[in-house]
Amino acid sequence: MKEQLRKEIGMRLRKLRKTLGYTQEQMVSYFDIGRANYSRIEKGEIFPGAAILNRLKIEFDVSLDWLIANEGQMFHHLREGIREREEQVDFGTYSGEVRELLVYMDKVPMVKHAVLGFFLEYKMKNQDYIEGILHREKNENHMSP
Repeated sequence: MKEQLRKEIGMRLRKLRKTLGYTQEQMVSYFDIGRANYSRIEKGEIFPGAAILNRLKIEFDVSLDWLIANEGQMFHHLREGIREREEQVDFGTYSGEVRELLVYMDKVPMVKHAVLGFFLEYKMKNQDYIEGILHREKNENHMSP
């Protein structure tokens, strides 16, 4: 049973890597492990450690339900509450650099993950500040006629 689960997780991790367009060396750079150990994970010889699973979830937005149990989608594309806010943003007002960034993020997975990594780190460090702004904005919207 354990051996089968290791092999299935390894196959899904390989599929994830191929979907992202990464080499094993690129994946290893995110996990701070040797290439040989990463290769053993993909082959199903060993389980990925908790640090790897956490990094996959946080930095790559991978669904651990998918990775471990093959349930649901590979990625959590939009987090709770973001769909609502996305509809309220006028994407047409952004500068050329932001549009260019969005194109790069769409076409170059490394750019997307670098930006998302920075964003998640910033969001974690400044969570109270961000929530305060969003809370004030929500209250102002409810008060306006």
